[in-house]
Amino acid sequence: MSNITAALYAPDHLSVNLQHFAYNVQQHPRFSWWNHSSFSDASQAAYQLVVFKRLQDRDHQTYLYDSGWVHSAQNSAVTAANLADSLHPGDLYYWQVRIKDNLGHTSDFSQPAKFICADPALPVQQGIWRQSQPKSGEELAHIGNVVFLRSPQLTIDTNDVDTAVVVAFARGNEPIFAQSFDLYVNGHCLGVGSARQQEHDHGTDRTAVYYNVYDATDYLESGTNTVAALATGSSDRRAFWCQLIVYKHDGTKEVVTTADPSWRALDGSSAFGDFGVKIRSQYFGMVSENIDMRYYPQNWASKTFDDHDWPAAWRNPQPMIADDEVLVPYRSENTERIEVHDANKRIVTFSPQNRLIDLGKEIIGGLTVDLASDTDQRVTVLMGEQLEDNGHVRHNMACGPDYVENWTLVKGENHFTTLQMKNFRYVELLGFEGDLHLDAINGWAMQQRFPDNEGNFQSDSDLLNREYELSKYTIKATNQDVFVDSQARERRPYEGDLLVNANTSYTVSANYSLARHSLDYLIDNPTWPEDYKLFAIEMAWLDFLYTGDDTLLKTRYTALQYKLNRGKSAESFDGASQSFKGSLKNSKGVDNFDEKVGLVTNDGLVDWPISERDGFVEGTYNTPFNAIFYGAYSTMAKIAKVLHHDDDAAHYQDRAATIKKNLIDKLYDDQTGRFFDSLNADQPSTAIPHTMLQPMRFAMACILTRQWLIV
Repeated sequence: MSNITAALYAPDHLSVNLQHFAYNVQQHPRFSWWNHSSFSDASQAAYQLVVFKRLQDRDHQTYLYDSGWVHSAQNSAVTAANLADSLHPGDLYYWQVRIKDNLGHTSDFSQPAKFICADPALPVQQGIWRQSQPKSGEELAHIGNVVFLRSPQLTIDTNDVDTAVVVAFARGNEPIFAQSFDLYVNGHCLGVGSARQQEHDHGTDRTAVYYNVYDATDYLESGTNTVAALATGSSDRRAFWCQLIVYKHDGTKEVVTTADPSWRALDGSSAFGDFGVKIRSQYFGMVSENIDMRYYPQNWASKTFDDHDWPAAWRNPQPMIADDEVLVPYRSENTERIEVHDANKRIVTFSPQNRLIDLGKEIIGGLTVDLASDTDQRVTVLMGEQLEDNGHVRHNMACGPDYVENWTLVKGENHFTTLQMKNFRYVELLGFEGDLHLDAINGWAMQQRFPDNEGNFQSDSDLLNREYELSKYTIKATNQDVFVDSQARERRPYEGDLLVNANTSYTVSANYSLARHSLDYLIDNPTWPEDYKLFAIEMAWLDFLYTGDDTLLKTRYTALQYKLNRGKSAESFDGASQSFKGSLKNSKGVDNFDEKVGLVTNDGLVDWPISERDGFVEGTYNTPFNAIFYGAYSTMAKIAKVLHHDDDAAHYQDRAATIKKNLIDKLYDDQTGRFFDSLNADQPSTAIPHTMLQPMRFAMACILTRQWLIV
């Protein structure tokens, strides 16, 4: 039997503001970490947190901040007293933590983690793109929806470098509801950007435009280096901006390059076969990727690529940030590009010129391709999430897009990546002649970092285990810049969808920042179902329970209170009206609680489309809406209590109790054990004698009836 020495291990999973490398820090960062011990009944009794500017400072214990031993069991959302005076915008910092347990043991310090203080004065004016020019030869017209960008050769001595980051964002792809560029340093893809903008930022008339910061330290080389980007945009604001910033060992920092006309730019219309035809859903249209290797610049992102014949980049004269916009750092993890190699990947051959690649699992993203061709040839490419009954790809997806594209290959090597965000598992090639190796075409997924080992579950039920794995992979595959209903159809956040996404994410991942960011977005940009707006209150409470961090509750308390005012107004929308002119902006609204009846008026989604409501009878006071309101008022009372708004807490709890009592007294039938659908205003004491299963379940899930508690 092996002899294992018991130990209190160094903390890990360090995060600031819920991010492993935060760059949105203002003056008061919130620190969190995980503790591990092999001692029974061990728990944290104290911690010591230190902050320093460079890694070498750690070796000499030259700390900018040292908390000393703080007697506390808290290891999430920890604040550092008096640290704010030492933090400066745009500067880089490291931090470490160690703990003592209740048994008297002291851990080692954690590995150091970085954070950057947000710089509100980034020198952003105009960005770069490729100006339209006359075509030559057999080129397609330069319509500018796709562009390749490369920096000049950048000479760097890595011996001087502590950390290097690229700050980047782009404009012009907003109509596509997707991030618009892949960013590279020396041929390595740092990630995808920039995150979706946020209208009505924190209840204002401003739009928050997000920038991302990417750690490039490990990919710099002594000597020459190149920053590159492949970007797409569809509006006349399309532009890309970035800076490569080096933080040096001596404590200084240097801006090595800024995207400007010293960069080179190549119009990608011919390379992507873009002649204006879009792949569309009802809500967006994105560039078709008809790759033409006669024009695609292979290895374009590497530092050795010769770009001397590329034109100089064009500076778009439109400002990157308009007067009614504000540039702010993104608040979750960056989306990365992951080359996917699934163990279940396989190739199915229908005929020598018709083969299907099953990637093994759903991919949200694109493809990385490395095909050897014996001849110049054209190939039809079909992609989709499902197979037809005959085993071929269903490329015309039920949600709208039709993934049919063509690749023009050249004799020899054909190496490229696609850019647009698609949903698919299967890739079918028609007309390809030659050997097709298993790794010739791989998924080029767009995902936030997702350590697979952070959440695990096993039971004696095979079905339950499969459901868990499906849920886990769903979150892994769909965690881009904001949780949405579907990346293939609407690409829009919904409170009801977030309730599912976030609760699933909490159980399979330690990344809480994306759920919080998505909720923050939806607080400012609610969707039309009136009951969905109430889900924001529940999600805010869950965010607090899972993170131990009350930041969102404090900053969004008033906005959450507004969610409870769901009386009909100019901002109310039933989802079907063709004459709606409201903005859906979160506003104070109208209180819909009827003191005389003890219930709320108005109604929620119930089911959608309306034809799916199975005969639900809508009245003035509707059972499912009131049941959800009972939960919302109860939860808002808890939030108010945590924030020490005691009068509010009492008020909300009283509302919840009143609604619960009247739901039972006026809408519950003791004889049948059913809740009726609704009450009318002219007969507030007599329920409409119709019961639909869904509202009854809503009510039973939210309240204690006379006989039992349904949870």
